Amino acid sequence: MPRSSSMRAHRAKQESRITQGLAEMVGVVRGVIADGVVSVDEATQLVRWTRDNPEVAQRWPANMLSRRLELIVRDGRVDARERKHLKAILDQFAENPSGMNFSLATDLPIDQPEPAVVFEGRTFVFAGDMAYGPHRACEREVVELGGACERSVTRRTDYLVIGTMAAGDWSQEGFGAQVNDVGQLRARGAAIAIVSEEHWVAALP
Repeated sequence: MPRSSSMRAHRAKQESRITQGLAEMVGVVRGVIADGVVSVDEATQLVRWTRDNPEVAQRWPANMLSRRLELIVRDGRVDARERKHLKAILDQFAENPSGMNFSLATDLPIDQPEPAVVFEGRTFVFAGDMAYGPHRACEREVVELGGACERSVTRRTDYLVIGTMAAGDWSQEGFGAQVNDVGQLRARGAAIAIVSEEHWVAALP
């Protein structure tokens, strides 16, 4: 078999394994949320599954879910707010595992193509609900990687990150004002990138 054909066959098998793995993960998630609550043991069960299936856990949206789970169990406890947020993420994952779009508006002004995300020395602003977790959790990741975070868009801003759980009518939400501020600052020469949460998560080491 020619090398190119062999490589294509290998990639096809790999994609098939990942597809099957994602389907299995969806089944696990649906089992967890069946009773309407997420316990510490269930969160730990999901963490074990993602650790045992790294090939699947590296793909969107499983990678986002995997990171969120690791953050939650890192301190050995899951408080009520974390359980509520995790339940919302798992509900959406179970309903739409291939897209994990959370009603993300198709007309969100995400830069296309989305630029490379650099953390060191850059300033980030997070807008809208993040599937990864509360804004403070996202900000902590940025700071640990040498970046800085602010709550409002200014000329210092390098990236505005739009949360995956954005409302359909984004212009009427609080983060719509942030997007408008970026537009005004760009008109005055500021180089501010607007990126999706998915793109931001993919850039995390």
